[in-house]
Amino acid sequence: MQQIQELIQSGQIETAIREAEAMLGRLPASGFQQVIGKDLLHLQAPLTAYFNHSWTYMTDEEELEIKALYLEMNSFTTHFDRWFLHLLAYESIANRDNLDWLQDFSGESEKTLTITGFEPLQATNKKYMETEGYRDDQLREACELHEYLVILRVQELAKHTVAAAKGKAPWAEVPLYVAAHDYEDMLYVVK
Repeated sequence: MQQIQELIQSGQIETAIREAEAMLGRLPASGFQQVIGKDLLHLQAPLTAYFNHSWTYMTDEEELEIKALYLEMNSFTTHFDRWFLHLLAYESIANRDNLDWLQDFSGESEKTLTITGFEPLQATNKKYMETEGYRDDQLREACELHEYLVILRVQELAKHTVAAAKGKAPWAEVPLYVAAHDYEDMLYVVK
């Protein structure tokens, strides 16, 4: 999995997706393989609207001078019913080598954005946890790869959303950090 993390840190999201999908595809069939080939790009317009709303709220209502944003997916491995994204703002640029800065945000969106399209994966993840599927080594590996792929697909969505808004929206001009809660080692920066 170190290889996937290195690809993320070097900005090679598409390569990381291909590698993780290939690894998952080689494992015995499970519900986790349904993530292969499925993206979240259908959420680009809702994510754009979410960024627009959150930026306006944080700059107008909270009067923040935003220098960086952090788009975080919730603890999706233990919260099966709703997977969502939450946006945090920072008035200073963070040090990537020390992730303690993540807890020192200056502001946050008052709303979240629900992730849709992965509901069957949520059900598979719930069943895996409830039946203690983690006791099976191959199933545990499949679950871990599916977790990586879910995060990678969120990062891919963020990358495409920011690229489409460059020069059009102020939030697309600041660094955007993207990961999931408790997966800060997979932090990706969209610039």
